[in-house]
Amino acid sequence: MQTDVRAVNDVDYVLDVTVPAEDLQPQIDAALKRERAQMNLKGFRPGKVPLNVVRKMVGPQVSIEVAERAIGEAYRTAVAENEEYEPIGQPRLVELDFDLDKPEEPLKAVVQFGVRPEFDLADLSNVPVTRVVRVFTDEDIEADVQRRRDLAAEEEDTPEGTAITSEHVAMIDIQPVDADGNPSGVKQNAARIVMANPDLRPEMVEALTGLTVGDEAPVALPHLHAHDEETDHDDHVDRYLLTVVDVLERVLPEVDEDFIKAQTRGEAEDLDGLNAHIRQELETSWANRANQALEQKMVEQFVLAHRDVVAVPETLTEASLDALFEDVRKQFQGEIPPTFDYDAWRDENRQQAEDQVRWLLVKDRLIEDEGLELTNEDFEAEFEKLAGEGADMALIKQYFESQPQMMEQMGDQLMNQRLFGAMESRFEVVEKSADEIREEAEARRAALAEAQANAPVELTPTFETEDEDAADEEA
Repeated sequence: MQTDVRAVNDVDYVLDVTVPAEDLQPQIDAALKRERAQMNLKGFRPGKVPLNVVRKMVGPQVSIEVAERAIGEAYRTAVAENEEYEPIGQPRLVELDFDLDKPEEPLKAVVQFGVRPEFDLADLSNVPVTRVVRVFTDEDIEADVQRRRDLAAEEEDTPEGTAITSEHVAMIDIQPVDADGNPSGVKQNAARIVMANPDLRPEMVEALTGLTVGDEAPVALPHLHAHDEETDHDDHVDRYLLTVVDVLERVLPEVDEDFIKAQTRGEAEDLDGLNAHIRQELETSWANRANQALEQKMVEQFVLAHRDVVAVPETLTEASLDALFEDVRKQFQGEIPPTFDYDAWRDENRQQAEDQVRWLLVKDRLIEDEGLELTNEDFEAEFEKLAGEGADMALIKQYFESQPQMMEQMGDQLMNQRLFGAMESRFEVVEKSADEIREEAEARRAALAEAQANAPVELTPTFETEDEDAADEEA
């Protein structure tokens, strides 16, 4: 067997493998004999099938398996066990010259592999990243109490002839119709419409308000474009015929001791205690979301800062693309349309795949530089937190330890918590409220409008930033 390793660049290498026929064919013959020993074929004694028959039946499959083992052995000895290289990820077979019909010719293969890049982390201490902060007011707390009452509301029958108001739940048959009022689709029966739902389309509210059981009303709903939806097609209107089949009254619970105990899992008994509980939940939820958004911004900044610094091995990029494509395959339920342009898709998503790998490489370097590591005590503390007050921590620990993949996921989660905590010190973290972010955005837009009015050439407009998206989400 002959092997030769060639460097393509600093992180990409290829291994040329040549296995002479006199080395490969004895291995194939031995594998065929092992197959024959286990073969039962009508007309022949067990294990006594003629070798030429065995070769015809399973020869190609056995030959490929032997060839793959030979290539794997060549990679192991020439690369994996060679201290000169530090391979990362799985190698890829990019070329194979192996003619099953020409056993006298050698096997030739080209294997591509990557090595971990060497780089220094960029200094991002002057790069600002925003954490969106929020102070919850008494009005916010009152609104959440009302939301909880709405969720706990019970529905009761109403007297005959009750007209629909914002206090009711309307049970509606919804029939799609064309512009002439003729049925144009499948009718949805007994759809539940909560009239107090703030997300209910105004057209639906107007059409249903005042109707009683048995009444019908047409409604036209103009198509609403999503935030990122292409809008170069003709706008259209969806038309429906609504038929009221029932009207229910929503009875909201009183904010009494039973309601408060149910909402706080027994931690509070009065309104002050409920308000304090809600405030803590809202503040904790907001802090978690704000930190997640901050973490994403820091990751993006690290990736951008290292695009020209960290070379990504081609094998890792291809593996990342393979994983992304599996997600696409799932979206199509395993059946990729025949018109799908696979090569174009890989080209369009290559930068994303490369950046995903680049972040993992930077992440490993950050962990190394920060000296982060997990101990048994870290896992024990996580098991205790998962167990809470009523569960058996020993059983939870035993379950996780019996699931290596879940243990690995827990380790990744714990390490990410440590890492993101350490990453904040590498940035200029700026805390802003949603109002401040919106005011800054308005000032930028006003400045741009003034510059456009005074400039002799057209300026490129700016678009919403992620901070503005966060501000809109709060609103």
